[in-house]
Amino acid sequence: MGLTDSYFLGANTPEGFRSEYASLQNDPRIQRLLILKGGSGCGKSTLMKTLAARAEEYGWGVERILCSSDPDSLDGLVIPELGLALVDGTAPHVVEPALCGCGANYLNLGRCYREAELRPLIPAIRAAKAANAACYGPAYGCLRAAASLARARRQLLGRERIRAVTEEALGQLVDGALPKAKSPGPERRIYLSGVTPQGLLSLAPGEGRIWAILDGSGVGGGLLRELAERHRSAGESLILAMDPLDPDGVQGVLVPERGLGWLRVHPAFPGPRQAMLRLDLDAALEAELPDELKNALGELAGLERRLLDQSVAWLRRAKARHDLLEELYRPAVDFAAVTRQTELLCRELFTES
Repeated sequence: MGLTDSYFLGANTPEGFRSEYASLQNDPRIQRLLILKGGSGCGKSTLMKTLAARAEEYGWGVERILCSSDPDSLDGLVIPELGLALVDGTAPHVVEPALCGCGANYLNLGRCYREAELRPLIPAIRAAKAANAACYGPAYGCLRAAASLARARRQLLGRERIRAVTEEALGQLVDGALPKAKSPGPERRIYLSGVTPQGLLSLAPGEGRIWAILDGSGVGGGLLRELAERHRSAGESLILAMDPLDPDGVQGVLVPERGLGWLRVHPAFPGPRQAMLRLDLDAALEAELPDELKNALGELAGLERRLLDQSVAWLRRAKARHDLLEELYRPAVDFAAVTRQTELLCRELFTES
């Protein structure tokens, strides 16, 4: 099973922005990491899109790392055949080389600004940045409130009911005992869903035997942790998809060597388009509950969904203000210099290979 060729390494969560970008320096597939620096509108995403398209012309696979604040924009890419990754290392996903020049280095596109043209715009740029930043407080506040309601729903369901249902589910999902390895297998962390200005997005987990676990109550995180530990203890490589609604929780576990995976699906997010095996935790949890309790759970779920929608609306406002910021910067960018830098980089990378 191959990993999806698009994923997030950062997420908007109830605790603010969460980043897994620094993990690229620990990815054994990557021997060279280029960290792009530069402000708004200077061409970082355009450079990466050009490199991705050029690599695919050569027949190489490309993993695109999407921006959770603008999924049409790239925040990074990985070309496994070249052992290469490029990443936007500016805030909020700051990345710095562990050892500069030793497998990781900077590429500064900020030098393509014509700074003399920007100086008269400093008050407008400062105001646009402040307006953009102000939208994230309400967005994250809505996510915190939604997470609080999700916890309240789990409390209403009760620990014993949750334990019984998840233990039964584990029995359905486990194929059998796995042999213990001398050392645990490695794992990588990504996000396969995101709270974005385009809405609540879900990305395909890849090809293979994938279980979709319907889990609107958010009780399945421990279940997936148990599945992950079984396969990790067997020495198998794992990809963990973290949960943007619970950033310390696991939303998905992929075992590429086996073509096997499990993915918790929240009803507020669009379900995966590919055919999957399905396990409905929600139905099992609500079986034989009194109508009064079912109605209360449904009301809380509806409030949670409205809060998620409000968070998306605030992220959409943030995106609109960021677009205004880029409009201020773009006329002062020397795009011919960006193009030259892109062509030099393509020549270096692809000629060497």
